[in-house]
Amino acid sequence: MEAMKSMIHDQYLPMYLLEQVPRTTVYVENRISYNTLGNKNPKEMFTEENPKVSHLKIFGCLVYIHIHKEKRSNLYPLGKKSMFV
Repeated sequence: MEAMKSMIHDQYLPMYLLEQVPRTTVYVENRISYNTLGNKNPKEMFTEENPKVSHLKIFGCLVYIHIHKEKRSNLYPLGKKSMFV
């Protein structure tokens, strides 16, 4: 619960994203090593392979979404600002 609260309040996210926060929290926590598991993470305990975490980004950070050429005119920008969840 504390991890979910900190994800929401750290980035000042709107409460409508509350639905995404538990999924993201569980995903991240399954890839964190724990001393009680012998410095292994839960996913590693089941699959015997260390999961990659290089793809993880900061929850709620600024991202730009590309708009395809067919869906915009020449005067519109190539992308729009959004939030990573």
